[in-house]
Amino acid sequence: MRQLILKFVLRVLRSVGLRVHQLTGRTQDEGIERSGFALHRGYRLPPRSLRGRMCGDAFRTNSFFFLSGVLEATKFPQRLGYTQGSRVVDIGSGLGRVATGLLAEFGDVHYLGIDANEDFVCWCKDNIESRHPSFRFVHLDMANELYNPAGALDGSELRLPVDDDSADIVYLWGVFSNMVPAHVEAYAGEIARILRPQGRCFLTAFVEDGVPDVTFNPTDYVPYACNEPLTVVRYSRPWLFSTLQRHGLQVADFRHHGTMFPMHSEIYLAKA
Repeated sequence: MRQLILKFVLRVLRSVGLRVHQLTGRTQDEGIERSGFALHRGYRLPPRSLRGRMCGDAFRTNSFFFLSGVLEATKFPQRLGYTQGSRVVDIGSGLGRVATGLLAEFGDVHYLGIDANEDFVCWCKDNIESRHPSFRFVHLDMANELYNPAGALDGSELRLPVDDDSADIVYLWGVFSNMVPAHVEAYAGEIARILRPQGRCFLTAFVEDGVPDVTFNPTDYVPYACNEPLTVVRYSRPWLFSTLQRHGLQVADFRHHGTMFPMHSEIYLAKA
């Protein structure tokens, strides 16, 4: 029954994600907006104004933000081997959407969120970490043309603040989808370094067959405007998979267009 409910929720979220551009300005739902956060089902969510800076207007809706995080959290035991005590590293943790889902599903989790947006990290520290100390958030000032153009660190020189072979699960949602190839190489190497033997990784990306190795903001590919650098970075499947494998990450499962957002695919990896 739980699986049927989750599948239904995914269909609803996909529908909302696809139609949200028609709903801008009308997607208010229950929840008390307070100074610095919105209260929804007893959980603190970022204010709608802040959420609008993260992956579009769909996340302004409290129920969409919350339920999408819970849906992601259900993948952890089902697909990524999560058990109590597993150490989770969330690269590109944003405004704590997945952290909130994990908190709702499992309570305390050994969790580290890393993000290039200092405002997002500060909100998560003030509203999640301060109340649930097993969740920690770190700002890493990585440069990215879309999200952090003034960043001090170049992505090709990435070094995550995580020990070798210490993470059971590494999670990246919407990170490779806005990243240049040289940075994909660096992140793949770091993921392999921090994952323990037999560790698992989940990431999303724009991946297709029969396309160039990399295309920036491909024309007529997604149903929204790509007016800023790196809004959409699409990779060919052979290039991306060979890059991951070269760094010791084996593709365990690939779900073409498997997420709630248009053209976004899911990739599950195992450390070789």
